[in-house]
Amino acid sequence: SGIGILTAPFNSPNSRLLLFSRASMFEWQVGTNSWLEHPLDLGHERICQVVSFKGHILVIDAFMRLYTIELTPQFSIKQISVAQRSLQCLPLTPWLVVCGDMLLMVDLAINRSSLPSLSSHIRFFEVFRLDFSVKPAKLVQMEKLENHALLLSLDRRNPAFSCVNPERWERKSKSNCVYVARLFDDADPEEAWTALEVSQCRTAT
Repeated sequence: SGIGILTAPFNSPNSRLLLFSRASMFEWQVGTNSWLEHPLDLGHERICQVVSFKGHILVIDAFMRLYTIELTPQFSIKQISVAQRSLQCLPLTPWLVVCGDMLLMVDLAINRSSLPSLSSHIRFFEVFRLDFSVKPAKLVQMEKLENHALLLSLDRRNPAFSCVNPERWERKSKSNCVYVARLFDDADPEEAWTALEVSQCRTAT
């Protein structure tokens, strides 16, 4: 299934709705009566996520390649080179999260030392800040989120969010945590989220 994003509030004259299929991006500008189709030359790889960051549209594909999309003066898509990092663990799937003036990449990873015994593998989150001030861009690992918390869903159709001082909204909520929404509607409302502190490990049984 496809994913999409609204680039600005509906009352903005430049607001656009973008929808992605495996082969194309469809663009609708608020107030118009038609869609524009833009072919995506990505080898038919699926776009997994899309975010709007500092006026730019960024997407990530199934191979964890990062691209920037420009809509004006004409459509263009360009891959962003990101320096490879040494892997102490196996990243499973990343999330892009806008957090204030930072763009974060969050990895759900498996500790290599626990393989091949996947029945008791250790899962944990690693959080990296994308530093675009250098070329290629680099991933800077963050040990703490300070007064921020991140909210993710395993269903990739749902966007990821950041929250400042979550204690203001819910007394039990804590900063420096990654909250993951449960997938099942019949889950206990008190247990609708799983919370892990950044870099905290958890054994999956």
